[in-house]
Amino acid sequence: MNQSKRWGQIIAFGIITYLLIGGNRGLWHLYQLHQEKQVLTGDIDQLKVEIGRYQNEYQTFGKSTVNLEKQAREELNLIKPGEIVYKFNSSTKER
Repeated sequence: MNQSKRWGQIIAFGIITYLLIGGNRGLWHLYQLHQEKQVLTGDIDQLKVEIGRYQNEYQTFGKSTVNLEKQAREELNLIKPGEIVYKFNSSTKER
């Protein structure tokens, strides 16, 4: 009887240990959730900085169409009607 009681305690200890460490709400799962939270917090901070930059850009373009036109010309290669654009190859070697 003492032997079966001992085995019962060992099995109970094993089950409790598994649930504490490896279960759905175990320590390992909590550690993984903590790591994921840190990554997501970093992503949120980065996105807040990006949002601030875009808000500043939006306000800049809202005040003046000159800046909007400049960016459209540089990034999208847009031109006004009747304009001629000359492009030079910058990869030519000088001798």
